[in-house]
Amino acid sequence: MSSDSQNNDLNRRDFLKVAAGATAAGVIASSVGGCTQSDPNQPSPLHITETQRSWRRQGRSQVGILKCQSYDEDVFATIEPHLSSLQLPDFSNKAVVLKPNMVEYREGKPVTTNPAVLIAAIKLAWHLGAKTVTVAEGPGHMRDTEYLLDITGLGKACKDMDVSFVDLNLDDIVEYDNRHGFTKLDQFFLPKTIAEADAVVSVPKLKTHHWVGLTCSMKNLFGTVPGRKYGWPKNLLHVRGIPNSIIDLQHLIKPAFAFVDAIVTMEGDGPINGDSKHMGYIILGQDLAAVDATCARLMKLNPHDYKYLRMAGEVVGNIEEADIDIVGPPIATIAQSYAMPITFGSNKELLKEAGSQGS
Repeated sequence: MSSDSQNNDLNRRDFLKVAAGATAAGVIASSVGGCTQSDPNQPSPLHITETQRSWRRQGRSQVGILKCQSYDEDVFATIEPHLSSLQLPDFSNKAVVLKPNMVEYREGKPVTTNPAVLIAAIKLAWHLGAKTVTVAEGPGHMRDTEYLLDITGLGKACKDMDVSFVDLNLDDIVEYDNRHGFTKLDQFFLPKTIAEADAVVSVPKLKTHHWVGLTCSMKNLFGTVPGRKYGWPKNLLHVRGIPNSIIDLQHLIKPAFAFVDAIVTMEGDGPINGDSKHMGYIILGQDLAAVDATCARLMKLNPHDYKYLRMAGEVVGNIEEADIDIVGPPIATIAQSYAMPITFGSNKELLKEAGSQGS
């Protein structure tokens, strides 16, 4: 990997060239506010190479479903008694980067990771032996990161816990070899903070999503992509296909763990304009494919109905119930039906309009 220079940044002319080529191939791209694609979740052959299949983790996976009813609780104190029953990574002497979801702000909407959950994730990283903890995010829609840190309370959480925050949209850039990736981008550019971390932890908010159905620990990695290189809302990756980009990011970053805010979630017009839905759990696990598939089942969704989860089952980890050991209540006893975005999977004109909503 080598440092990239600013003069290679993707400008508008470069993006439009890519978008034009993608449109000719059947991908729909909007012009200014963002871009969409043909329905990414319709069943289609997964052209997966042996190299890509070699990325998949082996063996069984474990996912913890730990009850936590309110953000008014000390979230870490609530789940700590159950941690001994979980398979947790060893962060001894490691530089750990926590990546929350801070894409946008809507008053009264559960758009971002709650500050109480971020504080719990920081405490967990220390509990696991972390040498340093950094919080980092590159908002995919709103460009005023300082405003988002203030209005969401995530900035105060970082200050209260005495950890630094890095804006990944503006961080120095490192080039990765991505010749075997699904996006067909030979190079991928990621922030130096992510590249130099010993371990990255995804700390997402569980939500429905108007492009890919649901967003959880793997889709949350979109916020690692630098806006100074790829624009807002990370335009080139949308053109290359969100499911493809999710899997490439998962492979390149190799997150060590997921710590999901599923206390108050979002249904309906997610990931920004949906409605609150109380679930009352923290979801944890080292296999992000298993975590996201479990979260889908908690929403009474079939993981096989969503392209990026089908792909993850081939090249990331386990998505079959039979291969996932649940620590916590049986999924069937706590799962709830979620309203899906009206844009999802059917109305292409509405989906095209949703391009202006970012994320």
